[in-house]
Amino acid sequence: MLGSVFCPRPDKWLVALTMVSTAFAAPVLASDDDISTEQKHDFLAASIGDSITAAMDAERPLANREINWSTGTRNADKVNSHALRIRALMPDKKVATRNFAISGSKSPNVVRQASLLARSRPDYVTVLVGANDVCAWDEDHLEQLERYERDIRKILNTLVDSNKDVKILVSAIPNMPLLRDLGAANGCQATWNRFKICPALLGARRTDEERAGFARRWEDANAVLERVSAEFPQNVRFANSASQPVFNMGHVSKIDCFHPNVNGQDFLAAMTWADGWFE
Repeated sequence: MLGSVFCPRPDKWLVALTMVSTAFAAPVLASDDDISTEQKHDFLAASIGDSITAAMDAERPLANREINWSTGTRNADKVNSHALRIRALMPDKKVATRNFAISGSKSPNVVRQASLLARSRPDYVTVLVGANDVCAWDEDHLEQLERYERDIRKILNTLVDSNKDVKILVSAIPNMPLLRDLGAANGCQATWNRFKICPALLGARRTDEERAGFARRWEDANAVLERVSAEFPQNVRFANSASQPVFNMGHVSKIDCFHPNVNGQDFLAAMTWADGWFE
């Protein structure tokens, strides 16, 4: 464990951080390319999801897609992403990347991302979605959980239908209860309060019982991801490592005390890669 982290709030970041909290809460639909798929390529590695895969606040405020854990391609010394690892395994092939992940996305938004991506018939896809869903769920969340399961199944069906040989890695939702415990002990509560980041878990007035309820909802969502992934044994693997208590505050953004920083993106890449198709 690294030492205490300071979550700064200088004036120049106020607008950016406000946008962070707004993006986390609001569903949006858009796309972003690391490398244009209009270029000729032999292999397409792609990603869909939310702010984690957009690398929100990883190095500078807002999205840093070029260093995301899945399809980032800027610098292997900083973030050795899945795409860069695939390129190393396929030196004679043109490996293109595409990233549709957008901050604030919930599972219905990622259904749309999958539909857009399917047009390009990807060879490899990472899927990471659910944090925004769980943060918005009611305590009695059975109906919302069922909707989430339908969306995850639709996402995977859409991708498999686009390419029967596609390899998909579904990541567990990272360990948000652990993040709360670490951040609360390291000066992050004021930042969470100010920008209303996932108040269902991170709100200062949440009781231990309410946080335990959130943890159960988080576990339920990850159980859905694992169960639905198992329905596609030829195409999908589930990376449970992200849900384990293995990270520390050295992996968390000092900008928002919530998202993975550069070290966290690299750590997430390594953990999920080890659970995936190539090792």
